[in-house]
Amino acid sequence: MQREVEDRLRRRFPGESIDADPVAQAYAGYFRRFGSRYPVVHQAKTILAGRPIESPSALVEAMFTAEVDSLVLTSGHDLDVLAGSLTVDVARDGDRYTKINGKEQALKPGDMVVRDAEGVIASVLYGPDFRTRLREESSAALFGAWCPVGLTAAAAEVHLDFLAALLRQEWPDAAIEPVRILHAS
Repeated sequence: MQREVEDRLRRRFPGESIDADPVAQAYAGYFRRFGSRYPVVHQAKTILAGRPIESPSALVEAMFTAEVDSLVLTSGHDLDVLAGSLTVDVARDGDRYTKINGKEQALKPGDMVVRDAEGVIASVLYGPDFRTRLREESSAALFGAWCPVGLTAAAAEVHLDFLAALLRQEWPDAAIEPVRILHAS
């Protein structure tokens, strides 16, 4: 399926016209507010340039495949490590967390975040946290799609449904919960 997505991406965005895509523009607008760039466009451009979709983790590879196919920013977490219930929120002054690379990060106030009982597990600007990151040995996962202004919940649902289809290809007997939409509090 990865090769099909790579080919579809190349047909869809000849000459790297990806920046004009409405999904890419919605995220670019969000990231621009914080002086940043939307990373999925860069990742998709590397695929357009010939880099294959691959990861040592099958869960991460499925997530990345769906992400570059739809351009919908996705966060993946080890479900067995999450603590308590999740809250979609907005970062406040003084919020910090440990990024997936193990480095401490001060969050920018106003950025969308998700918290569990132990703290922030993901931010739009900086991605998933280290504690709940997907690992090669992860056997249960939670995936979330971020929806900034300009991206509909329906687009996120289509994206997550495609991700579920990719997961079913790899693990036909996996239990996959229906998509749920959570809104910032």
